[in-house]
Amino acid sequence: MVSAVETGSPADHAGLLTGDILLAVDGTPITGADDLVRLLDAEKIDRTIPLDVLRRSDQRRFWAALRERK
Repeated sequence: MVSAVETGSPADHAGLLTGDILLAVDGTPITGADDLVRLLDAEKIDRTIPLDVLRRSDQRRFWAALRERK
């Protein structure tokens, strides 16, 4: 579950909201925070990837342009 969205972050620009539940990153299912950390590797920096999300009872797809954190 998304616990916070930092203003100006890729998640913010993609349209994610606090409370959204991440189902998949770039087509790979997410079952926990460890999966998310493992999937957001250096290979995805400077790419735009799909994020499949459950918001309330609707499944949605958002696109995030990932960048290296400073």
